[in-house]
Amino acid sequence: MPGPSVEPSVEPSVEWSVELSRSVLILECSHRAGGNSDAAAELVARGVREAGGEARVVALRDYNVLACLACRACAKDKKSACVLRKKDQAEELFALLLAAPSVVFCSPVYFYALPSLCKTWIDRSQRFWEARRKGDAWLLQYPERQGFACLVGGQPMGQKLFDGARLTLKYFLVNFAMTLAEPVGFRGKDERGDLLADPLAVDRALALGREAWAAAQGALK
Repeated sequence: MPGPSVEPSVEPSVEWSVELSRSVLILECSHRAGGNSDAAAELVARGVREAGGEARVVALRDYNVLACLACRACAKDKKSACVLRKKDQAEELFALLLAAPSVVFCSPVYFYALPSLCKTWIDRSQRFWEARRKGDAWLLQYPERQGFACLVGGQPMGQKLFDGARLTLKYFLVNFAMTLAEPVGFRGKDERGDLLADPLAVDRALALGREAWAAAQGALK
């Protein structure tokens, strides 16, 4: 069965700019609004602001992202463009990530991995992997930056509970000139409100916000 036709190379539907935003990007990765990872995101944002910085919280569930077709069109296109780029909002999210001076992923852990909507978006970054492999100048001009993750698991145990999500995020961020710091992981936070009821977890999430802002300041110098 033939794959999708490769469109002639055109300028992307989103304008790329190497000018970094002044705001730490905080991504809510849960399908559920108002859960523990969303609470962590708000705490991280508060930590950024209390440290004197700016934060932008974005929920992935508010964006329409289609699944990668595995068609390899981006490998053949001169600009490594995706055939789906004008059909959904994945490129809008990538533009936010490219412009971020630092980013924090706040995500639940499902079966030792990231939620499907987050992984679907990550899979769509294949075009950035291809662009970096080919040495596309438009991508290589972005400065090195820091990425962070706050991972929330319902299970109270599991030595490798966060390993799947950590490795996925680590190698995803490489394509955007970002290095993932060691993730912050919270265990046993299953019911809505569990994280906010834990003073140590609240303090750690606030501290993560301060760390993310410090990293952003370094990128913005």
